[in-house]
Amino acid sequence: MAALPERFLEKLIIKKLQDQGVTSTKALSSRIAKHILSCNTKPLKYGRGKLERDVTVKFEEADVDEITKALDLFCKTKLPKLVDDVAERAARSLLEILKTRWTQEYVSQEADLSEFRKRLEDRWGKPLGLSRMLLTMAREWCQSTNARQNPSHKNKRKHLRDILIRLHVRACQVADEIICLMENGFADGAMARWRTLHEIGVVAVVISKHGEEIAQRYLAHQAIESKRAMTKYLSCCGPLGYRPPSAQEVERIAKAYEAATKRYGKEFDADYGWATLHMKKKRVTFADLEIEAGHPEMRSHYQMGNDNVHAGVKSMFVRLGLLDDYSGLLAGRSNAGLMEPGQNTAHTLTQISALVCLPGNFDDLVIAQMIRMLRDEIPRSFYRADKRLRRDDKKYNTGKADQIL
Repeated sequence: MAALPERFLEKLIIKKLQDQGVTSTKALSSRIAKHILSCNTKPLKYGRGKLERDVTVKFEEADVDEITKALDLFCKTKLPKLVDDVAERAARSLLEILKTRWTQEYVSQEADLSEFRKRLEDRWGKPLGLSRMLLTMAREWCQSTNARQNPSHKNKRKHLRDILIRLHVRACQVADEIICLMENGFADGAMARWRTLHEIGVVAVVISKHGEEIAQRYLAHQAIESKRAMTKYLSCCGPLGYRPPSAQEVERIAKAYEAATKRYGKEFDADYGWATLHMKKKRVTFADLEIEAGHPEMRSHYQMGNDNVHAGVKSMFVRLGLLDDYSGLLAGRSNAGLMEPGQNTAHTLTQISALVCLPGNFDDLVIAQMIRMLRDEIPRSFYRADKRLRRDDKKYNTGKADQIL
């Protein structure tokens, strides 16, 4: 960019020299341009006597205007593409260099990550181990209970049993995701996933409380959600270049939607329309479901999970992984903040498991007691690990320790 004025001046110099019968080389025009732009008022000597006469190059106001207009035109029409082309070539070249170095960099990152995981496991290993144990027991308990279910009993509450089992299965998967995030130092991500686990737990309690009829409505509400999903997809598939659904698929979803709203009423077409009848409200919110499930006290924790899902300003500053020092920036992993998602997950998973697997036989009662004991132990274990971390952090900040393990 800095050389552009010189280049345009060179072209004008060549033209003026040609007008005087002088054939200019690039070296000559460049030398004269540099001489002029340096504001040197002395005559320029060039070529050691090869030129047989003196040459005077005069510049008038019209020449300045010509260069200015040429520069403006170049900047408007050619420069943007030139910059893009240069940037693309530079990017391709640099990317190839980075690719050749990536294997070594990846090995280095994996080594650092392995050491980080070891330190995290050293600090949080006990509560994380108890959490893994709780998840395993919940899975096996549900599997055993479902396998022992009386076929005739299943038929009486067919939809209720199916929905509760599916909710429990999904809860186990989400709990596994939470543990995975905690094991890798993502406390805020784990809290966001607990939000989902909490929603599953609340829905399971409400459905279990009101029985087979609300389970049928919950299942039928899939027609409402499918219609909404199709409407959104139809509005964006064109701009995204995706194939639209077939006319038969659109018609099938529309008919299922019409049948559901005709059977259950217009209030059924809402986020929680499946719960309006039993909660005696035209429009139900998730906060209403929490109250109905008997868990309004978890609202603040739920909001903390929301903050880690959405892009609200609070999520930019309040991070569990920063250990209360919210002035910092956290772009990756941290060994702090695991207590909240860890203890919440233990409570919610236990609640859903007991809901699905009880009442049962004597073995089920024994398993339930073991799981409840484990549930009570896990928060205490997370608390001790968190307390140790805060103690070590304080020592580090006061210069009494070299590092936080």
